[in-house]
Amino acid sequence: MVSEPIGVRPTKRCLGDLGVETPDLGVRLEEIDQPVIVSAQAVPEQRDAGGAERVVALTDRVWFKVKTSDNRAAVTELRGTDLPDWVRPSRGAWWIGAAGRRQADSAQRDFYATLQRECTTGKTVSSAHLLPAEWDWKRLAAEQAVAWRREVRSMVIELVAMSLKSGHLAVAEFRNHRIKALVRAANGHEAYLAIIAEGVPDPQMFALLLDCVPGVAPEDWQPEPSPLAEMNPGSGEIIWSTLFPSEIARAILDLDGDD
Repeated sequence: MVSEPIGVRPTKRCLGDLGVETPDLGVRLEEIDQPVIVSAQAVPEQRDAGGAERVVALTDRVWFKVKTSDNRAAVTELRGTDLPDWVRPSRGAWWIGAAGRRQADSAQRDFYATLQRECTTGKTVSSAHLLPAEWDWKRLAAEQAVAWRREVRSMVIELVAMSLKSGHLAVAEFRNHRIKALVRAANGHEAYLAIIAEGVPDPQMFALLLDCVPGVAPEDWQPEPSPLAEMNPGSGEIIWSTLFPSEIARAILDLDGDD
């Protein structure tokens, strides 16, 4: 099994430090094409290889340096209770807490010297304010929701296209659920399409499955069994069907070919 690449995400504070505008939710923050953010992605491997450089002045937790040209940043890894239960370590454990510029002509204005002063009160060092805050966690959750919907839509379109091409039931396993699509040709202008799910007790999730079929309005779906399609759900199955105009079928085949 191929492990998921680790993403090092900039916090909202870091985005502000870098002057980077927040992209739409379809872009993961760790994928922003900005030199500091790009360079930071190498820090987890550098740490594992023993080659990451610590910000030694920040003693309350481990921060690593990011250096690219005259840009500087500080990266840390969240562990244990710092990491919410719903967060995958590959997508929310590593964060860029702050960024700035190297000031070669002034040690006092250098980024790491400035960061040390910012985090030091008397003899106490605290970098807690550099860790992800409520906005950062909400942004991560929203990105995951958008990515999940995109993944579901791609799967549904692929299943419907497979059934269109083969005339048989198309089946996929998706996160512990079994999703099926079946297209029955009725005449030259339209067909029946059935979306079948096993182990999907959440009506909102099933509504999302149906919404992933382009060109079909919510009111055009009907639950099975119905006089129209006469399909009988098996144990644990939920089936909704609709009439399926040929132009929608062509559009789905085009979408499947684009993926």
